[in-house]
Amino acid sequence: MKWTGVIITACLAGVVGCDSTTPSWQGAEPLRVHFASRSWNVGNDVGRELTSKHYRIYTTSSRPEILDYLPGFMEAAHRNYLDITGLQAKPPAQTYPVYMMGTRQEWAGLTQSIVGGQWSMYASISAGGYCYKGVCVFWDIGGLSSMSVASHEGLHQLLHYRMKDNLPMWMEEGLATLCEGYEINGPTVRFTPERNVARFTDLRKAIINDWWIPLEKLLVMDGGDAVRLGAPERTVGYYGQIWALAVFLKTDPQFSPGRGKLLADAEAGRLIAALSKTDQQLARQLTGTRSYNRQVALPLFKLYISKDKQGFERRYKAFAKKLVRLQQAATTPPNQNNFSRWSQKTPRKDGFPASSPAFSTPSVRVETPVIATEPISATRRSFQHGSG
Repeated sequence: MKWTGVIITACLAGVVGCDSTTPSWQGAEPLRVHFASRSWNVGNDVGRELTSKHYRIYTTSSRPEILDYLPGFMEAAHRNYLDITGLQAKPPAQTYPVYMMGTRQEWAGLTQSIVGGQWSMYASISAGGYCYKGVCVFWDIGGLSSMSVASHEGLHQLLHYRMKDNLPMWMEEGLATLCEGYEINGPTVRFTPERNVARFTDLRKAIINDWWIPLEKLLVMDGGDAVRLGAPERTVGYYGQIWALAVFLKTDPQFSPGRGKLLADAEAGRLIAALSKTDQQLARQLTGTRSYNRQVALPLFKLYISKDKQGFERRYKAFAKKLVRLQQAATTPPNQNNFSRWSQKTPRKDGFPASSPAFSTPSVRVETPVIATEPISATRRSFQHGSG
């Protein structure tokens, strides 16, 4: 994602106090927030523990952009999550744990200590991270993409804590891709769910290369299935298509009400109860497994969105083509679109663009029921929290 010049004005030993500013940019949130900072012992090294209103971030990254801006960015992302999902703000019962490791090697060591024998499922993640049982674990991939990954995975984390019933992955992954795009202007950040250059590119390539995944198959897939499509371009094509589906459901007046009801019912614990008795029984038995998604994905789509999958797919595919400028609206002159403006980068003294959405590499989130139920405690052999 993106940044700006001198944002943090005072970093004292132990506590960072940064005055919030009132954003004048429409829809923007401040990057300056109050957060506590203290050392975190990581084996023979020392990282930082950064604590803001909603987040407790453990990091071994030495980049100032991470150490100074990540708490404020995540707080802004949290407010964006509420806007996208329609969930109401609630006082946090706990701070959400986030690990931003400085290198992939550190991330791999932490992940292996968490998942043990399941490591092979995560070893294929080449850039990004994952969220498991409410704990986000990723590494600093440099540039602006690290924040995009953090925002994507933070949405999964929020849903873990707020939803009583698990969402189908076509909804959850779609919501996460809506959280990736953002712009920085001065000391503020603005999230742009419908302007996501990375997913724009992924979707456009998928359509041009005839990699379109039929709706019935797309709805039952998850990130693990996307990896098994083969080439990395096919994997990110899944995320591009899921992003288009999420934008379509969010903006189309026919389907947006059903989307909202599905999210509200999941938060209230009414989602599984809306299914047939047979599907209810199977869903409850499979909760927490990848098979849960395969069991509920199609029934929930039919119940909340549309029973006419073929008719829906025709409209959805036409929308996706228009979204990536492969089907020009009658009022839009050829070759006149916003893509070049989205991609434009204006150099600044701090090396970051003045305003542009993130070019992120998608993370892969794999659900398995076998891993230890508390990843934080599982890391105690080599990672000790807050040691002063």
